[in-house]
Amino acid sequence: MRYKFLAICFLLSLLNHLAVGQNSTSKYNPFELFSPLFYSSGETPTRAADGAPGKAYWQNKANYTLTANLNESTHEISGKVIIQYINNSTQSLSFLWLQLDQQLFNKNSRGQARMPVNSRSRYGDASSNFEGGYKLNNVKINNQPANFIITDTRLQIRLDQPLAPTGASANISMDFSFVLPEYGADRCGILSAKNGDIFTVAQWYPRMCVFDDVLGWNTDPYLGPSEFYLEYGDFDVTITAPEDHVVMASGELLNPKEVMSGKQ
Repeated sequence: MRYKFLAICFLLSLLNHLAVGQNSTSKYNPFELFSPLFYSSGETPTRAADGAPGKAYWQNKANYTLTANLNESTHEISGKVIIQYINNSTQSLSFLWLQLDQQLFNKNSRGQARMPVNSRSRYGDASSNFEGGYKLNNVKINNQPANFIITDTRLQIRLDQPLAPTGASANISMDFSFVLPEYGADRCGILSAKNGDIFTVAQWYPRMCVFDDVLGWNTDPYLGPSEFYLEYGDFDVTITAPEDHVVMASGELLNPKEVMSGKQ
């Protein structure tokens, strides 16, 4: 009976496919795919019932000033980040959260623990003596030493005074460094080539987690096969690399005459 049942199901599926093929007007509604999962609580001041921004919608902002240096021989990236974080929300914030994606390559990270032993090499050479992750120094908030904790791939700064709503800002700064893994979760790594190593550097600077009106602080850990959405902001980035390297990055190059040949 089981095989007959499967055969009948297959026949019905085939007939249904043929019937749909004869109808040129699709009834597919992409919103139905996610309708039980998103914005089921109805309209709020910040969100319309369909999830669109409401009249009181807000979004926080993070502006970055970054410097980065590549040591070709040690594979180390070092630099400094200064973040101007602007709280446009209607809530006072007693702490701030940052993402530390490179902590994935620390041997004690959740991402390392979840990968099978025989496939963990693609997540930072875990089978070798490679020890990845950030080294952080001079972590400050408004030019004062910060009270912070690191948990897996996140950093929380605990504020002495809450950051006021609707436009107040705080300045976060820190020095950071890490050794780039040979295999870095498919988005960063080192390729040995005929003319030297090629460095692909992703998720390389400490960055703000998103605080929104849906989930509050978005603090999911970075496990490797995932992406995050981030606050919008302005970026001023200075990269120092060996003279024979070509740097590719998004943004607008401000000093082409200083770093490129006439032909380039």
